[in-house]
Amino acid sequence: MNLIIHEAKSKGTAHHANYKDGQEIMLQNRPQISYRAPNQGGEFMGGSVQYHKPAKRWYIDIYWKGKHHKLWKDYDSFQPFITKTRALKYLGILQKQIEDHDFDPRYWKPDSPVSVRKYAMGWLDEKEVDYRTWRDYKTDVTKYIIPYFKSKDIRHLKAKDLKNFMKWLNKKGLAPDTVTHKMSTLKTMLKDAYRDEDIKRVPPFPVLKRKTLTRPDSLTIEQQDALINAIPERHRPIFEFGMALGLRVGEVRAIQKDCLRDGKVYIERAFSDNRLKGTKTGLERSYELTEYEQDILTRVKFNLSPFVFTRDDGKPYTNKNLNHIWDPACKKTGIKIKLQNAMRHSLGCQLVDAGHDLDLVREQLGHTDIRTTKRYARRSDRTLTEARESGRKVLPFSGRIVDEK
Repeated sequence: MNLIIHEAKSKGTAHHANYKDGQEIMLQNRPQISYRAPNQGGEFMGGSVQYHKPAKRWYIDIYWKGKHHKLWKDYDSFQPFITKTRALKYLGILQKQIEDHDFDPRYWKPDSPVSVRKYAMGWLDEKEVDYRTWRDYKTDVTKYIIPYFKSKDIRHLKAKDLKNFMKWLNKKGLAPDTVTHKMSTLKTMLKDAYRDEDIKRVPPFPVLKRKTLTRPDSLTIEQQDALINAIPERHRPIFEFGMALGLRVGEVRAIQKDCLRDGKVYIERAFSDNRLKGTKTGLERSYELTEYEQDILTRVKFNLSPFVFTRDDGKPYTNKNLNHIWDPACKKTGIKIKLQNAMRHSLGCQLVDAGHDLDLVREQLGHTDIRTTKRYARRSDRTLTEARESGRKVLPFSGRIVDEK
């Protein structure tokens, strides 16, 4: 067993040591003995607490893997060691980390690579999602997650930290759905950190309020026809084709001529903020073209672009272009609905209303989660009220209950 003997000067500001087999004796006013495990690959398990007069601070002095390290702050909140007691407490934590092979001096510094601030920025740089999602992540990280957690070590986040973060978001007056979104971004980051073995576990999250999925705004076939007729003939095909297949606006904009083959259309790409990428779900899907859909394609103006639907200059439509065409048509017909809802959601609602099962609707729209599809089966309060009123006109209630036996 080794003994490491430190003799402190009268002011307790310096030490020197002798070593013998496995333990450390610190002489500071009186002898103190602290346990040290045997050396492991050059790792020194001793260390001492010393006082720096000019800074009026305590610090931990540790010899580890052939180098001396002076640690001036704790590893979880990066607060300076004002008192000797606190410094000694963290010296014990440090020694335990070395025993568990979990010590890295970088973790004890504010610019630690595992601090929330630095880790979150690195996570953003490496996260591969569509641009719009990445932009939302960036907002959540830079405006909320980093300002709250700052340099706190991501490895030591606890359930109470997450609960306090959610309270902080609520105090800012954010809507419940917005708070849930910020918390979900943090949860995604921590799950990625766990997957990459940067943290040992994901701390329990407070219960997040899920947004109630309501039936989206949609058009009847008659309303669709009215709006299409209000659009200049030159631009009708892209709107008709998107509505016929229930495509996202970014998907119909991104259809290229190589996606039309063997009597099918293959949805392989999508525009996200004018950046051409894969589909939202990352999955490709295909549809056999009906006679109606093939007829739409025959009315597309010839162009030399690789894209099927183009503007007069041969470039693919942007969202802004399409909305500038759509909004006047809505004003002319008196039908107020967003283009995304009209194009994407109308087909789903029409299929459900026609009696088709949800699995068919899910497959048609390319949903990966059946819960997304189920919202098409929901009815608005007004629709239910009208149904009851219609029922009373057909079968008036007499006010009596007949007991049938």
